[in-house]
Amino acid sequence: MSDYTPPDALNVILNFTKELKPVDSQNLVLNFGAEDGFNYANISIDTSFRFSATGTVELPIDVHGSANILIDTAFAFEAVGTFDINHIVGVSLNNSLIYQKALPSLSAVRTPWSKPILRALNRASFYDTGLTQLNVVDIKNEEGKSLAQNIRTIFEETTGLNSDLDLSWQENIRLKKQYGFDYKVAERKCIERQFDWVELVRKRKQFTYSHEVAKIFENTYQFEWDKGLEIVTANEFVWQIARPIYYRKHPIQPWQKPEPLKYVGSTNLEFNCLCTEVDSHNVILNFGVDDCIPAIKNQNWWYIMNEVSIINTRTNEEIIVLNGKYGSDRSRWCWSYSLTVAEPEMSKLQKFDVLKITVNGNIHMMMYEDYSKSQVFAKTIYTLSGRSQSALLESQYSPVRSYLQENERTSVQLVQAELDRVNSNTQLNWQLIDELGWIVESESLSYTNQAPIDAIKMIAEAGGGFVYSEKDCNTLSIKPLYKKTYWDAMEVSDYDSLIPESLVTQHSENYQELLNYNAITLTNPRNGNTGLIKRRDTAGDILLEPVANPLFNAVSMGSFGRAELAKSGRVEDHVFNMPISQKSPEQVLGDVFAFDGKWQGIVDAVDVSFTYSKVEQTVKVERIVNE
Repeated sequence: MSDYTPPDALNVILNFTKELKPVDSQNLVLNFGAEDGFNYANISIDTSFRFSATGTVELPIDVHGSANILIDTAFAFEAVGTFDINHIVGVSLNNSLIYQKALPSLSAVRTPWSKPILRALNRASFYDTGLTQLNVVDIKNEEGKSLAQNIRTIFEETTGLNSDLDLSWQENIRLKKQYGFDYKVAERKCIERQFDWVELVRKRKQFTYSHEVAKIFENTYQFEWDKGLEIVTANEFVWQIARPIYYRKHPIQPWQKPEPLKYVGSTNLEFNCLCTEVDSHNVILNFGVDDCIPAIKNQNWWYIMNEVSIINTRTNEEIIVLNGKYGSDRSRWCWSYSLTVAEPEMSKLQKFDVLKITVNGNIHMMMYEDYSKSQVFAKTIYTLSGRSQSALLESQYSPVRSYLQENERTSVQLVQAELDRVNSNTQLNWQLIDELGWIVESESLSYTNQAPIDAIKMIAEAGGGFVYSEKDCNTLSIKPLYKKTYWDAMEVSDYDSLIPESLVTQHSENYQELLNYNAITLTNPRNGNTGLIKRRDTAGDILLEPVANPLFNAVSMGSFGRAELAKSGRVEDHVFNMPISQKSPEQVLGDVFAFDGKWQGIVDAVDVSFTYSKVEQTVKVERIVNE
């Protein structure tokens, strides 16, 4: 400090530089006057440079060429300062900065060449498309001409004889034969086969057999013949005497509640937010008044390199696409995909092939299901459609059944049983409530003619969760609808994605006003249990509509009620358009999204569109504003 005088130990006077003002007891600023006495040097360095290259192309002309030019942009900078201060130790600062920075440059390439003559080759082929065949046979014979013959005989004393002979030949008439063949075009017939599977409910039956076991049976047969003989046959049967086996159900004991961990205190006093730097001469004691949201520093530009590839995992061949898109939201349980390809690429694909889609490091596994064909001018394109591998759990691919739960089970066991009954390779990732979920009483789960995924959704929604198909593997996750609510205390580690404002290319929002609900009534109609779920530190006087579900118990009621009460007050839907990169990764449904250090919300929907040159994601975030 400048002008510092040691105080008297018996008379300490705290003289602050500012006048006495009202002091906030929760945000006290101790400023001891260390505002002056700092020197700095402001040095501006222009590191821009220009580069141009000119080349000529010699005959013969090759329009495909490249130039390899190496530019050394390294430079050294040194600054030396002298300070005239009342201090014994001198201060010097040497900074050596070596970096490379490329600026966009626009140059005109002037290449002299001779313009080749454009030649066009047109071929026209005409075919007779008629089905009728014409075969003309022309038979022509020589026409017979009339013949004249004169015979004259002179005799003595006779008169002259005159004889005319005229022969007329019949002229052959031209023959014309025409053959017409009529073909019948066979119509395509579609035969649909539908199999209804009925799974019998297992029933335990006990059979008791009470009889006397004979060891030897004798049969006597007698035939009345002349001098007939009596035939005696003996049969011996070996019987095994079985003992009855009795099966007895034992009651399922409830799970033991885990013991809470003992609190271990710490002597470290953390008064300041971890997001800001601390000035040692101006310490601000923050005792938790501000709710700090971490943020990434905004930048003037971002460097993003797009990388897209589609591989058929069956043949390990790359599929060239024209464009593609995929998306999902919390109301859907799997991803939907759409790829546009040219006609030659269809020979590399078969139905139900699994395609590995990589977009800027994000891997998706698409199961190819169907395609549509369209033609624009002389170009034929195909649009491939598919979903996640978990789509095999719906009624189109898996049999439906009717089911009644007989014994007590946990929610995790019920979901796993739905996967096992169709021998599915899908793995289960349970993230709702805890590792075991909650206990479901016997005969609570019952349904008729439902596929496995329908029953799984029913169980997940009863606990306030949703079903999510992992994008890069065949895994089904059960996640809570709201990972964090607006009344929960947040830590820095609770934020899954931090997005600065400079990364967003487009931002739109809309909202709806709801009542400030603070309680809800839940009922189990099978056992009559009723619970009132109320937000803490509220009167519980604004109630949501009551809900009844046979899968409710005390644990699932709390999780379901928390998810219902989390959506109250002002509900804002924000839609962001932004690229996919390391700083702005592809968003995950249900994650906590923090925008520019100002507010947070829950990711509700994700849609991605891509080509080989441009990749963009559209993210819908649900924000609850309830002060």
